[in-house]
Amino acid sequence: MELRLSEVLKEIEGNKFFKLLKEGNLVKVSYRFNSPKVFDSPIKRELRGITFDAVSGKVLSRPFHKFFNLNEHPETEERKLSDRRFVFREKFDGTMLHPVLVGGEVRFLSQKAFRNPQVEKGEELLRRSGKLYESVKKLLEKGYTPIFELISPQFQLVIPYEEELLLLTEVRRNRDGRYVMEENSKELEEMGFVLPPVFSGTLEEAEAVVSDREGIEGFVGKEAVWREPFPLFFKLKSPWYHDRHYAFTYLHNIPDHKLFNLFLRGEADDIFQRVTNRELREDKRKRLSLLTELYGELLSLVDSLAPLYGKRGFEEALRRGILELKERFSGKFRSLDINENYLKEACRIRRRGGNYEKFLGEKLYIQLKHGEVSLAP
Repeated sequence: MELRLSEVLKEIEGNKFFKLLKEGNLVKVSYRFNSPKVFDSPIKRELRGITFDAVSGKVLSRPFHKFFNLNEHPETEERKLSDRRFVFREKFDGTMLHPVLVGGEVRFLSQKAFRNPQVEKGEELLRRSGKLYESVKKLLEKGYTPIFELISPQFQLVIPYEEELLLLTEVRRNRDGRYVMEENSKELEEMGFVLPPVFSGTLEEAEAVVSDREGIEGFVGKEAVWREPFPLFFKLKSPWYHDRHYAFTYLHNIPDHKLFNLFLRGEADDIFQRVTNRELREDKRKRLSLLTELYGELLSLVDSLAPLYGKRGFEEALRRGILELKERFSGKFRSLDINENYLKEACRIRRRGGNYEKFLGEKLYIQLKHGEVSLAP
């Protein structure tokens, strides 16, 4: 399918789900939100960072069109793919980068940015290999876009890779979007490109391969037959990766009050042990540690004050204890509005032999949820 910038602009006019990025004579078009409903036409499915010349309107860099996970879209329903043969390449858990020529020099772009740390790392790796740089430049000059996946310990998502590498995942012809890697794989390897492992087979065979493997994201299946506007692609994720990715996404997005609630329910360790991203895991552990430290100090305060509950001097001791807590945690919390009434009630429950730990935990959860208690960024 041939594309011009004018066609794309007309297709997305007034559409809030897509955005334009401009730098010099480059115009990049990409989606804002990832949902099958966003990609309701062949043109929209091409808008994943595709980059045009602002003057000529021609495609300068053409990454993958949008394709879907198994059973995520009507075209990838398992019943429709059964018994058909596909080319399967291992899918790596990295960042897609695609190059463009600017002033005769090769630059990398990401899906939604002209510059970011992943782009800079990709360019650094590309410059290390003169042969690879020249091979990329040669393809671009001929009107093709080599599409890469950057993997690096610096940018770990779910899978912890130990090396930095640019993997060639496809090659597209800019003019019409045709994918050409399979028929040129031997030549591409001779040019210095590193290609992911590949095999041909049915969906059932691929599912059997990933069903019990760990440390692998899965495969990208590609229909061998070329069809307009593009061949059928789909993503097959391994059960191991699916479980870890869910844990990674959950922990990455979880607010502090829900993180604390995991602790209260005794479920925090289960989530942490499934997250392989060390940086994320340690950051969330530190935040949870501060929350549980505060919780423990509140319990200790109740333990010390409960014998005084209802007696002379209780109110003064309570206020003094709260001030000491605020001083101790100064700088660690953005807000620390400890509720005196909650502590008084916890002391009353403690005196009567009730479950004051549960009561105080639930109240701290509520204060975290409402922002009355909140950690520093």
